[in-house]
Amino acid sequence: MKKEKIVSRMHKRINKASRKIDELALQTHLGKEEAKEAFDERIKSLECQKNKFRDEIHHLKHITSTAWEDLAEGCDSSWSEMKTSLRKAANEFKSQRTKSE
Repeated sequence: MKKEKIVSRMHKRINKASRKIDELALQTHLGKEEAKEAFDERIKSLECQKNKFRDEIHHLKHITSTAWEDLAEGCDSSWSEMKTSLRKAANEFKSQRTKSE
């Protein structure tokens, strides 16, 4: 796959992650006070993961050597980790919200 397509795919993924983090942050803000502290930390962690992923995408976009293919694999791995973290955070939030109702 061409580097430009991979970078484009990664940008779509980071945008998706940003939307999901924003959604979780809003739900956390609207939730019960006890849950806010725990989920605020989770949101900060997700933001850090997102920023790391964004840095990898930036590096991938600007790398000039053939090493971009290896870096693309690293970006895929980072995305997998981020997607898992987002899913876990969403599930934990839903579980917490269900307990408080």
